[in-house]
Amino acid sequence: MSNTITSIRLPDQIRHKVQIRAKMEHRSISNLIERFIELALISEDNPDLPLQFIKDIEEARTEKALGLAKPFKI
Repeated sequence: MSNTITSIRLPDQIRHKVQIRAKMEHRSISNLIERFIELALISEDNPDLPLQFIKDIEEARTEKALGLAKPFKI
């Protein structure tokens, strides 16, 4: 994945909400927008899955990649 820079214009109201959310989540604005876009694309590809379920899956993938996942037996 390349790191090209793309400028987008956001209405002031949306920009303000994104700035607040970025501060709350300790993320940069661009990182938060990137995350929102990724979640939106996954949601469009999987309309039958609730957004929270998709977020939980992404969180679990990150935990596994960081070595924080623990195996369990069913």
